[in-house]
Amino acid sequence: MRGTIIARTLKDGSRRYDAVWPVGEKRMWKTFARQKDAERFLTTVVKQTQDGVYYDIVPTPMASVFDKWVIHSLEVRVKQQLLKSSTAKSYRSILKEHLRPAFGDIRSDRLRAGVLAEWARARADDIVAGTMAPKTFNNAVNLLHVILKWARHPAQGFLAHDPMVDLSRLPKRRMERRFLEPEQITALLEAANDVRDSTILALAVYSGLRRGELFGLQWHDVDWDGRIAVNRSLYQGDVSTPKTPHSIRRVDVPPSVLATLAIYRAFYPPLPGGFIFRPETGQWLDSDNWFRKSFVPVAVMAKLRPATASEDRDDEQLVGLHTLRHTYASLLINQGESLKYVSAQMGHASITITADLYGHLFKATSAAAMRKLEAQIGATGAKVVSIATGTRR
Repeated sequence: MRGTIIARTLKDGSRRYDAVWPVGEKRMWKTFARQKDAERFLTTVVKQTQDGVYYDIVPTPMASVFDKWVIHSLEVRVKQQLLKSSTAKSYRSILKEHLRPAFGDIRSDRLRAGVLAEWARARADDIVAGTMAPKTFNNAVNLLHVILKWARHPAQGFLAHDPMVDLSRLPKRRMERRFLEPEQITALLEAANDVRDSTILALAVYSGLRRGELFGLQWHDVDWDGRIAVNRSLYQGDVSTPKTPHSIRRVDVPPSVLATLAIYRAFYPPLPGGFIFRPETGQWLDSDNWFRKSFVPVAVMAKLRPATASEDRDDEQLVGLHTLRHTYASLLINQGESLKYVSAQMGHASITITADLYGHLFKATSAAAMRKLEAQIGATGAKVVSIATGTRR
């Protein structure tokens, strides 16, 4: 099988060269301004056709490519439990806010490196102006890389080139993690007059659980001798495994936190489904809704700056649920716990992660962790739970 170069002269006198080659019963062609480029392309595509690795590209608006990726990749991976619902929600948000507006109207075969370079330059201006965080830019780049890799697969055939070849991610900014000082912990817990809010906050501060792990707790996870089993994560009613295999763990908690849970249980006894944190009726508590209606006003009352969402980490000056997780780590570190112990409590995939996040806080002493943490709670005068009103929501 051989191809042909057809030379043409346009009305303005310029020359064009069509590389023409057969694929089955069809004739394919591609036009070039230079004969050498046409010959080079034809040599490559003829060999690919002979080797059986050639596939036809279907030029498609990127908006349609994004839609197809959501249906045939994103949603499938969620159903296969290869991707968490919270992660899928984040991907959809990035598509809506950043990728669709920038690339949706561009045809897939015309999405070139220059288009992405111009987009990156505009986003650099946004970063300088403070309207986009570097992490947000990197998240958009990472997702676009995933989608375009899927789109280049022969099973999709939307484009044959990699337009991201020259697009680099920004280096990670080393940031000291935001955590609360002892007096801020006290203020936050004392501002929560509702028994459920107080219990959630106390457990978040003194166990270091992630948001999904916290709201996914069930009563049989509590070992009343001093530990809590972390076996699942809950997000908008979807139950999944925790973030990593290392996140499945047993976390030590102070006796006073267990006492708080026991008091809370009197107000919110177990219902079918077994979730510890629940509404008056129903099986599970929506963490996003709780954050907006409970955490934000409590944080404001405690004179803290609440984040706009429970997972907001772009601004280290804002306080969210993840701040309470960092607070727990800082408490353990400042009282001298080992790197290995803190890593196990936090459920990190490796000690390296713990050292990278909190290495600047470590001291060289070690002792029995929960006894000292219990003493620290008493020393700060932190009220773990308020049952004066017994308010329910």
